[in-house]
Amino acid sequence: MKPTTAAALGLAALLATAALPSAFCQEAPAEGSPAEAPEIDPAQDFSVNPFLRGEQTIAIGAGLHIPLFIAPGDTATGERTNLSLGGDFSFSYQYFVARGLAIGGSIAGAFNGTVGGLSLFTAPIAFTTAYWWSIAPFEFDVGGGVGGYMMRHDGDGMLGLFAKAGGGAYWRSASAWSVGLQTYFWLVPELHGGSYSEYTRTGGFLEVSVSALYHL
Repeated sequence: MKPTTAAALGLAALLATAALPSAFCQEAPAEGSPAEAPEIDPAQDFSVNPFLRGEQTIAIGAGLHIPLFIAPGDTATGERTNLSLGGDFSFSYQYFVARGLAIGGSIAGAFNGTVGGLSLFTAPIAFTTAYWWSIAPFEFDVGGGVGGYMMRHDGDGMLGLFAKAGGGAYWRSASAWSVGLQTYFWLVPELHGGSYSEYTRTGGFLEVSVSALYHL
């Protein structure tokens, strides 16, 4: 073998030997290090509240509108209300300002019949707040709202204050959809002043409706 060829082969072997430690002696990531830690999907990890700041929901609902009382009632007959079972519908939007805490607004409409064959229509608009939590695959919320309403009865209309409180339970049927049942108590005061103050009444109603939520 010529000296030049032998020198070339010896130099190549030396370089290959020097490269072996760097190729085979690199340390593997320590167990439990960030490189090997599994990623956690907040939507699936229900050990903590999954409703994060910045998330939004849009909901529609429809169901029963149950008259509970009108105070003061008819003392002569002892009747608490002269309204029949009715129906309602609603549309709402909420934005999460903190984990589990949401604010938003709702608009609704409700129909009830009267003993005289007439109808009462109430349409409240409210600013709402609610607290949400989850036990997979179910979601829950409690909250309330305040605002105003427009009422129509036998051709006469009026405006007034409105408040509601309640909550719901839902099943997360898909990544972006939940369906469930919600129940709210409505407080609907009809206030009059002066010579008409004797007509002041306060109505209490129960909303029981099926709701579908879309998570943005």
